[in-house]
Amino acid sequence: MLKKILSSFLIVFLLAIIVLGYLYLQKQKVYKGVDPFSAIPVNSEMIIQFESLEQLISKLENNTGVWQELSKFDDIANINKNLQFLDSLVSNFSSEGAFSLDRSFTMASHLQGKNEIEYLYILPITDYLEEKKLQNSIINWVGLESPVKERSYHNTTLFSIPLKDPKAKGIHFAFSKGLFVASRSMLLVENSLRQLSTENSISKSKGFEQIRRTVGKNVDANLFFNLKTYPKQVSLSLDKQYSKFIRNYTNLANWTELDLSFRNRIILLNGFTYSDPQQGNLMNLFLQQEPVKMEMESIIPSSTSILSILGIDDAPLHKGKYRKFLDQMGKLSEYQKNINEIKKKTGVDYEEAIYSILHKEIGLAFSEGLTNKRFTIIRTKSASIAKEKMLKMINGYAKKQQRTLAYYKRTYQLDKETSFDIFRLPEDRIPEKLFGSFFTDASSSYFTFIENYMIMGPSIASLSEFIQESVLGKTLDTNQSYQENKEYLSNKANFYFYTSTPKANAFISSFLNADLQKEIKNNKESVNKFQAIGLQLSSNRNLIYNNLFIEYDPVLELAPQTDWESRLDTCFAHKPYLVQNHYTKENEILVQDINNQLHLLNPSGRVLWKKELESQIIGKVHQIDLFKNGKLQYLFTTKNRLHLVDRNGNNVNNYPVKLKAEAVRGVSIFDYDKNKNYRFFIPCKDRKIYAYTKEGKSLTGWNSSKAENEITCEIQHFRIKNKDYIVYADKYRFYILNRRGQERIKPKVQFSKSVNNPFYLEKAVGNISDRLVTTDNNGNIYYCYLNGKVEKKSFTQLSEAHFFTAADLNADGKNEYLFADYNFLKIFNAAGKQTLDQKFDSNISFKPNVYQFSRRNIEIGICLEDENKIFLIDPAGNKHKGFPLKGNTEFSIGFSKTGDKSFNLYVGDNRNFLLNYSVQ
Repeated sequence: MLKKILSSFLIVFLLAIIVLGYLYLQKQKVYKGVDPFSAIPVNSEMIIQFESLEQLISKLENNTGVWQELSKFDDIANINKNLQFLDSLVSNFSSEGAFSLDRSFTMASHLQGKNEIEYLYILPITDYLEEKKLQNSIINWVGLESPVKERSYHNTTLFSIPLKDPKAKGIHFAFSKGLFVASRSMLLVENSLRQLSTENSISKSKGFEQIRRTVGKNVDANLFFNLKTYPKQVSLSLDKQYSKFIRNYTNLANWTELDLSFRNRIILLNGFTYSDPQQGNLMNLFLQQEPVKMEMESIIPSSTSILSILGIDDAPLHKGKYRKFLDQMGKLSEYQKNINEIKKKTGVDYEEAIYSILHKEIGLAFSEGLTNKRFTIIRTKSASIAKEKMLKMINGYAKKQQRTLAYYKRTYQLDKETSFDIFRLPEDRIPEKLFGSFFTDASSSYFTFIENYMIMGPSIASLSEFIQESVLGKTLDTNQSYQENKEYLSNKANFYFYTSTPKANAFISSFLNADLQKEIKNNKESVNKFQAIGLQLSSNRNLIYNNLFIEYDPVLELAPQTDWESRLDTCFAHKPYLVQNHYTKENEILVQDINNQLHLLNPSGRVLWKKELESQIIGKVHQIDLFKNGKLQYLFTTKNRLHLVDRNGNNVNNYPVKLKAEAVRGVSIFDYDKNKNYRFFIPCKDRKIYAYTKEGKSLTGWNSSKAENEITCEIQHFRIKNKDYIVYADKYRFYILNRRGQERIKPKVQFSKSVNNPFYLEKAVGNISDRLVTTDNNGNIYYCYLNGKVEKKSFTQLSEAHFFTAADLNADGKNEYLFADYNFLKIFNAAGKQTLDQKFDSNISFKPNVYQFSRRNIEIGICLEDENKIFLIDPAGNKHKGFPLKGNTEFSIGFSKTGDKSFNLYVGDNRNFLLNYSVQ
């Protein structure tokens, strides 16, 4: 009996040891690294893997920019909500004990039903204890409000937590082979558990392992797209007329991987695409094609909102592959039918014609997002040969219609010197019929040529606008923002896409479903902060390299609205000068850049000529009628020469005149008797004033003494009561001379005149006689009377660099005094009462200019060079409507016609453009 009892006890004891040992070993069980991708169902459409869940949550919590803006959209908000749920779990884990989330985190998206996207979440578990801790934490935390249900599935316990809201989906999760798998979809968790029990991993899908080997390290995330199934997800966001097409578009390629990196204001995605060459994939067109250097942007207008370019290094190879693709799609016969129909119309095989002239690039450009402004641009081998082949099509059609070529030709006159022929084609939609849906709705009704590029467009008017911007240099390759973004891209590709999001907002929205359109409309400001998107695809052996950037700028800045913009080679050296065309009486613009190139632009903004000078222009450019025949020339001085240039940019007669010493200020012109017998005066470094006749000879009878110090201002002339007064100043005193250079008035008091400001004549009013007014280095006002008397008044304290202007701003016959110093503008009346004290955000860069639009309509021009802003304000400080505008130079204002209410304002900007604003 005792023996039986001992035997039973021993058996129980051994069983207890075995059970306890098993439990102990289970607690010590460490899971070997299991690939999270082994739990992802093979039909997944998108996979995102993060190196560290902890870092992901931290980044999203701290990101107040990109993610915050994106989270305003429902789809992103749902993802964010799920991540916040995980964040809540993290907090709970921390209270239960250490549980590090510094581990990989994988998400996979799946389309369920017709229009629902669900996500599967996968987290690796290090050991059995961690698994139990995570399980208990979830059950204890969530189970307080909802009962946790358990059931067995594929030898695994599947947990389900229903939510209080019966319409809401619960949370389902399980642990298997060292992985935590969770989703709001029970079906996804079940599919994942089944996937773990098979050998058929998604990693073994054709091409997947190949692109997975290319993933980048130390990036924010790795994204994988199944291009055979992912279009179905994309289709949910689209309008009905596009949704069906995209949903069934399964022949783009196979798999794409993109490495995601968040940088300062830039989101970068790059990686590779695998496209099976044996399948009928569209991206196979890029295989075996060398990437092409993209040059088309040099003629594309900068107003372009969307640009797509195909880079075709080998045109015959592309044609053969595209025909093969169409054949595999069952669309080759339709393609051939279109070619034959046009051949019947024109007698020309247009497929052969286009491919024979095509050189490297064919692009599609959308202007300002308007669907009626789509342009097809073909880079040709030779514009003349291309034109000949295109005209052959038109002539063939014209002959059948019993018309001449002239019937199909129009001429766009950019200006009197420049014109472009625009031709009408007998067939529309040629790009779409030849190159496919990439060019859907791209019209070929009209075409023209700019350099070696053929541009097709919907109308003469739209092509004319394209020509104007392109010829004036307002192109993408001169757009500062565009060029900055290009730093993230290669200069070679087989496909290129770029969009300026704020410009393309309306157009992009037209493709989306009603809900998304509404969201974009409600969050327009957030959407526009994503300023630009660029994508490149480049053939790389048997893969295709993808490079994508998204520019984010938290500060929205609207582009200036101009009549035209014309680009110079480099930045401006001074304000644009308005000069008159003596033939047309229209305003032309003369401006010099910092490379000493002098440019003359016509009223359309086209550069008529450039002239290289030996140094910068000093002072102002004057326009004179040297020969008294109504023809005008431009007079100015550089450091060592006095120049006189005619309207064609040629030097006049004896000019340029070599100066006897280096000029320190600009040339002044005196026409004493108003008979065009000009006299030119130039102050030079040797402290002398040199006077010249209009022929460029030294002026006989001028015999001024040398100044006591270096001259600090231009020479001024005043005629008062039939007497001439020539006035200038050096560092410590001023001089008033007669026409022979002799001292006419000896001032009773001397002062150091401010260097930035001239003398102003104030005519006699009441008991105040004629006088000259200016300021000294401290901003004190000095009145200089013709009897030698000098008076001083002090209105405000200023720096030596201040600007001073005396002008009658209220049409009362008395001058007001404008002071600009640092970032403020002050105005005083003659009695010393302050009428304006206005501050700007940065320093005023140039002397404020006073513009008189009518007797009582007077405004003041201000430039803040550091901010690239210009202002036009009235004497009360009110801004003119539409200001500030872009600009970083002094500006000139001109009227096209007498009596016009609107005017043109010309100014340089920090992008090296001359801007022409039409201001109301």
